[in-house]
Amino acid sequence: MAAERTLWRDVVCPFCGLACDDLAIEREGDRLSVREAGCARSRAQFERPQREAEPQIDGNATDLASAVARAADLLQDSRLPLFAGLATDVDGMRAVMQLADRIGGVVDHAGSDALFRNLRILQDSGWITTTLSEVRNRMDLLLIVGHWPEEAFPRFIERCVEPEQTLSSDAPLVRQIVRVGPPAPDGSAAKSGPPVLELPCAIERLPEAVAALRCLVNEQQLAASEVAGIPVAGLRELAERLRSARYGVIAWAAADLTFAGAELTVQALSALVQDLNRTTRCALLPLTGTDNLIGVNQVCTWQSGYPLRTGFGRGIPEHDLHLFSAQRLLDTGEADALVWISAFREASLPVASGVPTVVIATPGTTWTNPPAVFIPVGTPGMDHKGSLFRMDSVVMLRLAALRDSPLPSVATAISQIDAALAARKEA
Repeated sequence: MAAERTLWRDVVCPFCGLACDDLAIEREGDRLSVREAGCARSRAQFERPQREAEPQIDGNATDLASAVARAADLLQDSRLPLFAGLATDVDGMRAVMQLADRIGGVVDHAGSDALFRNLRILQDSGWITTTLSEVRNRMDLLLIVGHWPEEAFPRFIERCVEPEQTLSSDAPLVRQIVRVGPPAPDGSAAKSGPPVLELPCAIERLPEAVAALRCLVNEQQLAASEVAGIPVAGLRELAERLRSARYGVIAWAAADLTFAGAELTVQALSALVQDLNRTTRCALLPLTGTDNLIGVNQVCTWQSGYPLRTGFGRGIPEHDLHLFSAQRLLDTGEADALVWISAFREASLPVASGVPTVVIATPGTTWTNPPAVFIPVGTPGMDHKGSLFRMDSVVMLRLAALRDSPLPSVATAISQIDAALAARKEA
């Protein structure tokens, strides 16, 4: 007998910060297929086979109750437990925050390094940002700083730049795209959309290029004929385009800015936008949010009053972006238990030598040595309902359960561990 088919429309994709909400997904039995919209990444993730998986203790199969009890043992004996990875939905992060608060843990997302390249500037001086909807409906000039965004955010150009019909005008909106950054590997940039003016620049020389561009926007003279390998004439043309645009947007992915002092580039972009807003309209668009980074940070902020890299070891929430870095805590051996969470995609477990580790992740997660406890969980937006935040922080989207799954959610697994610890305290 053929499996029953169901077609889901307006499905939200949870696999990058765009959170595209226009997918059509067909379910046939336990298999999912992307029938409309989507991208290569969404197809690869939605269409991955549903794996059978059992909880494990030290690499040996067990049941969920035993795995939960063993995880509770490890956390009960820990002096500084670390909750990291944190690729989960809003409900999963709520549960993590409650457990971390109960046992004095530290919370840090795998994408926090990039997050804080942006947040440090917001904290220090503020900034002017926009939303994906504003970009789609009002932007007439897009400046991309760094790598072309299609690899990390495959439908950004399609969803935000290509549409001709907008809410603000019946006439097609004429848009320009300029990119300052490393040459694309194949010698081209966008595969579709408006033509792109390329100003090639090595990634580590972006601070020079942005500083020079700011000088030219403010009509200051530059003696050099080129800056960071870019002819000054090209930067001058870009400055004029920014000044004459009705609604300019400057976008970058902080995850690409891995050189020393990278946050200074973000600070310079923020100052550039403030300069432009004296005479026209311009805004920043941080390209971020993979693995619900924005949503997890939102939950941490509204629950504790602080962003990620917050610890509860002294009975109150304390934030320190250096002290509570997950990688630093693992490298120094200060964290004596690790709970690694990764519910959106198959991934590799980070190296945490000698640290007892509880892995709460999708089936297919790989490791060199088996963790102390492995609890397989479903993926939000496929195996169970949930919610996440889009990269622009202003929209929380609901995720549907597209198929039946025996796997618990991250929220369920963490809540069971929390309940086990609470019962022991009361006993």
